[in-house]
Amino acid sequence: MFAVRQIVDDPQDFIAVPPEMRHRKTEVIFIALDETKNLLTTKDARPVSGLASLAGCWEGELERPPQGEYEIREELEDWQV
Repeated sequence: MFAVRQIVDDPQDFIAVPPEMRHRKTEVIFIALDETKNLLTTKDARPVSGLASLAGCWEGELERPPQGEYEIREELEDWQV
């Protein structure tokens, strides 16, 4: 495998492709090196739903209230179709 790694301080709208990588099957991966986090988008730049943005925000214990008494149901009679 042949690879070229470049770190660009201020990427523009277009990034030049190194001459040795032109006209070849190539994978391009963009990774931000700073720690800035954007809660409005996910890693693949899709907007995060309002509910998903709340993930991990709960503090405290989870408690389940009493569920009441179990309902006793009548048995089904044999059905013939």
